[in-house]
Formats: sequence, structure tokens, C-alpha cells
Amino acid sequence: MKALALALLVGGAVACSVTGCGYRALYAQPSEVRLSVVLVRARVADAVANDEVLSGVRTALAREGALAAGTGYPRMEVEVLRADEASEGIASATDATGTRVPQARATQIGVLARAWIVRAQNGSHEADTGDVRAFNVVESSGGTGLVAESMRHDDALRAAARRVGQRLALRVLGHPVARDESAEELW
Repeated sequence: MKALALALLVGGAVACSVTGCGYRALYAQPSEVRLSVVLVRARVADAVANDEVLSGVRTALAREGALAAGTGYPRMEVEVLRADEASEGIASATDATGTRVPQARATQIGVLARAWIVRAQNGSHEADTGDVRAFNVVESSGGTGLVAESMRHDDALRAAARRVGQRLALRVLGHPVARDESAEELW
């Protein structure tokens, strides 16, 4: 009896490893579907941030084997909604005149976007992600200069934009990705 149970157990494990366990993401696209990527609206003035969102989407779709070239259909349409900043850890500092002024110890830089699939021209939206955001926290430089501060800010904005694009693509493909990276509300 034990031998029969062991044979069934081993046979079942081999069958599962050969055929797969059958798990699929709830809203997953069939593996043969390839999506092109199009920016339909950009409400962020920074063109580089908008491009980074699209680059993040394309990177994630390519990793999943779901990226198509061009702007044809079916396609993933992206809307970049907002780029925001919020101060972190306000402290008191002394300016050049000796006056005490408030200063942020760090800045949260975030990007908010959404995406959906359109299968044909004038088609309806499918698999809408809702608003998805990503953010970075940038430590204040403490006097390293405006140029360095500006470069760190731009790098943080680009990184958040790329990450939100990757998260959009994974949500459209049906992967379980939270809409928000933080537990607290920034906006």
C-alpha cells in the first residue's frame, strides 16, 4: 500500500512539473498577445519623466515577452497624471544672514500615472490600472550646491517615473502589484 501511495505521489509530482500547476494571474493576458506602448496624455511638464514612464512600461513588457514594436493595436495607452514633491523631516536651519529658517531634511518625489489596453482603433479601455504611483526620497544636500541638488532631484524623478511605468505594465498584465508604494498618503 505504501509503495502504491509513493508511486502515485511521485507520478503526480512529475505530471505537475511537466504540465505546470495551472496557476495563472487572474487578469493575465494570453502569452501570445503583444502590446505596443503609446503615451496618450502627459500632464507633467517634464518630457524626460514622461519618456521614463514609457521606458519603464516597455522594459517590463519586454521582460514578460509582451512587447510589440510601433504604435499599432492592441496597445497599452499610458497617461502620466502628476509629478509631486513633499518635504520630509522639517528642521530649523540658519541661512546666510543668520536667520533661522525651516529646511526639509529630505524630499519625497513621486510620479502618478495610469494605463489601459485598447485592442482596436476607437475600442474600449480594458484592464485599466487605476492610478499607480512610485516615489523616491532624496536627502537634502546640506550645502553641496544647487547644481548637485538639481541633478539629484532629476535623477530621483526619472527613477520614480521608470518604476511607475514598470508597475503599470505588470498591473495591465495581471500581476498582483499594489497601486501605491507607501502606506501613507502623499498627495
